[in-house]
Amino acid sequence: MKIVEYSQRFERQINDYQLQDVTFTGLPRKAVAIAKTNMEYHPSLAVTSDNEVPTFFVLDYGTDKFRYTNTSRSMLLRSFATDDRYLRKGYASEALALLPAYVRGSFPDVIEIVLGVNRKNVPAQRLYEKAGFERRADTFVGRRGEQFIYTMAIG
Repeated sequence: MKIVEYSQRFERQINDYQLQDVTFTGLPRKAVAIAKTNMEYHPSLAVTSDNEVPTFFVLDYGTDKFRYTNTSRSMLLRSFATDDRYLRKGYASEALALLPAYVRGSFPDVIEIVLGVNRKNVPAQRLYEKAGFERRADTFVGRRGEQFIYTMAIG
C-alpha cells in the first residue's frame, strides 16, 4: 500500500466510497470539493497494489490546526475514513503507519501531525494511540462535542 494525493484518476473510487456512518468524519467527495478552492487542503488516499482506495484522509496545512497546536510547522489530519467494504482488515492501521514518512517526503517543513478525536469515538482513539499518536491533556470543543487532541512528532 502507498499514500498518494488525490487526483482525478481516483474520481470513480471516491464517488463510489461507501461510508454508512459519518458521525465522526467527513465524506471524501466533500473534501475533494473543498480542495478545489483551498490550496492548503490535501485530500490523500491509501492505495493498494490493485489500485483500490480503502482509506481516505485530508492533510490540512491551513489555520484550523491552531485549534489543536501552536506549532506553525504542523499539519492537521482530518476526515480520516475507511470505506465500509474494507473495515477491520488493517488498512487504517497501515495507512497511519505510512503517514509519517509520507508527510516527511511531501511536506518536509512539517514537524508535527495533529488531529482531534471525538470523546465518544473510542475505536478511533485506540487506532491513533496504537499508531503512535499521543493524547494531550487539553481538549477542544468541536461541532460534534468534545475532541481529544492527538499529536505525533515527525521532524
